[in-house]
Amino acid sequence: MRSRRAVLGLVLGSAVVGSGCLGVVPFHPRAYDEAVRVEAVDLAFTREGTGTLTLKLKVTNPSSDAASLTRADIDLRVDGQRMITGEQVMVVPLDGRSEVPLELSFPLAVPRSAARPEPTPHAVRVEGGVVLRFGGSERRAPFRDARVLGIAWMPGGAAAPTGP
Repeated sequence: MRSRRAVLGLVLGSAVVGSGCLGVVPFHPRAYDEAVRVEAVDLAFTREGTGTLTLKLKVTNPSSDAASLTRADIDLRVDGQRMITGEQVMVVPLDGRSEVPLELSFPLAVPRSAARPEPTPHAVRVEGGVVLRFGGSERRAPFRDARVLGIAWMPGGAAAPTGP
């Protein structure tokens, strides 16, 4: 009789504990730190005062539970100066232990300038995270990437003289 109670208690305890732990990856505490890989970064500006940051990510769901990618946050620095901090909302289903490519595009507004386009290398650092929602709980998977990009035109250059 005592062993039946122990087994019943173990089963009920597992059901209660397991129901609130969606997205947990047992024995791998850094699973979400390794869940997002930056595949490509593209940064372009125009003289008209617009720009675009495009990120290509590979997002892996380390849990056996199905999830939805609900949002991504971003912090972009070029040559050490913060260019943007933002967030993008989405709904992308992600099965348990599966991988999905994710392309994010962030519009940029920069000061207008008449500087000439001259491709030069710039240090670009992108940090952020992708939020995976498992039922009522959320887990954030961070990412970070630093690289040097040849950017054809950077805002803030000296204005070109007009006229002859």
